[in-house]
Amino acid sequence: MDSVFKDHFYNPRNTGEMLDADGVGSAGNQDCGAQITIFLRFADDQICVSRYHATGSSAIIAVGSLLSVMITDMSWNEAAAIAYASLEKSLSYQTAGNRSATEPVGAMSESESGRLAQAADFAIEALHGAMEDSIRRGNFPKASGIDENHVLVAMSGGVDSSVACLLEKEAGRRVTGITMRLWNDPDCETDEEGATCCSPRAIRDARAACHDLGLAHLTVDYSDTFESEIVDYFTGEYIAGGTPNPCTRCNGVFRFPALVALADMIGAAWVATGHYAHIIEDEGRRLLARGRDFGKDQSYMLWGINPGLLDRLEFPLADREKVETRKIARDAGLIAHARPESQEVCFIPDDDYRRFLKTRLDAMPGEGDIVASDGSKLGRHDGYVNFTVGQRRGLGVSAAEPLYVLSTFPKENLVMVGTREQLAVNRLLLSEVNNFLSPERLATDKFLVQVRYNSAPVTARLVQANPDEWKIELDEPVYGVARGQSAVIYLGEVVAAGGIIRSTV
Repeated sequence: MDSVFKDHFYNPRNTGEMLDADGVGSAGNQDCGAQITIFLRFADDQICVSRYHATGSSAIIAVGSLLSVMITDMSWNEAAAIAYASLEKSLSYQTAGNRSATEPVGAMSESESGRLAQAADFAIEALHGAMEDSIRRGNFPKASGIDENHVLVAMSGGVDSSVACLLEKEAGRRVTGITMRLWNDPDCETDEEGATCCSPRAIRDARAACHDLGLAHLTVDYSDTFESEIVDYFTGEYIAGGTPNPCTRCNGVFRFPALVALADMIGAAWVATGHYAHIIEDEGRRLLARGRDFGKDQSYMLWGINPGLLDRLEFPLADREKVETRKIARDAGLIAHARPESQEVCFIPDDDYRRFLKTRLDAMPGEGDIVASDGSKLGRHDGYVNFTVGQRRGLGVSAAEPLYVLSTFPKENLVMVGTREQLAVNRLLLSEVNNFLSPERLATDKFLVQVRYNSAPVTARLVQANPDEWKIELDEPVYGVARGQSAVIYLGEVVAAGGIIRSTV
């Protein structure tokens, strides 16, 4: 039999039952013919009805039947914690051919065992797809209240978020892992083994990390919102001649507000992530500060977070160093312990932003002139978006001393180059400022300004602050500062404010 519809779960003659499902998810492989669809309906926080449709091997049919029985009358939290391995274990005694109904799965052939494992994997994938679909459609159960012991952990599938999850569990918290499904460049061909945090592989790794810890995991689809809020912003800034940092914008305007909203949905009082940063108490307020591992400190990337959200956030790795995090993961047997660091923009896995821009634009900016600071023509360029401030290599012009990109001028289609000394910047004009400390407090103190994630901070002072922009004067020059980059102000170790660099004069 290559297909089954169990009347108890889903009657194909009554199509209305399928259409009325709160969530529907499918998984499988067309090449081998094993596919499964799960239909869910909720009452309060429980799955009150579960149906399935399975086609292919007897294994996928058996697993679909078992899973539907298991999750009926379960809470969504319990169902979201079921691992595919537990399905295999539940089906450890099978009737197949002449095998006894009590003969263990170990007596199966290798191919039969493989089909069972694959079927269990597909069934869990379909279940999570159905829950994801219910969230997308607004049908997922809403919590009746907030549990102070419940924490949502943002799971990327990497070592940092996995250890954050482990530490929250060891602290005695009720933990739910949530992975955001984000937009990823469909034109970028990469090895799935080296996938980024946006990829299907990363989502599966995040789910596996939660399930290995006995924790619930949900995936929420934000691909459309991410594309419009972050990807389009990134493209627009480059075309306007800027050098945007999509990560800082994502954290501020998208990721953390969305995570807190999800925490409200599931009734979690807290949101935890694997960032290396601190939240400290200061006169009854919670403030953002650097993490212990200065080389890994990610407070720079978090400057855009609404200060009001800090009351809901936790960073379990604040006092850890990266080597310690990896050791914790290795000792705990977490699969992410050896996963390499992700350095690229998450939605451009090959880190080739020039190729990426070509795929996003109807027409790339064409050739233009490369000029010196006095306006004299030095050569030609193949598109100003291929150049960033501070760039030295690949200019295509020769001179007696090294030349660097000083600026790009989109309207004139020019790239201006000059000496390193001409790259020096002593003043910054910031827009979209997000401040954790008042301008009045900063006006009386010198502070540190950091203009890139890995750059050394320099001392500076606030010259002017109004709702639209802040002017900052640096005590020593910084080099290669581009419009669109982020500048983060630190008072000691505390993030005092941050903003987008709109001008360097």
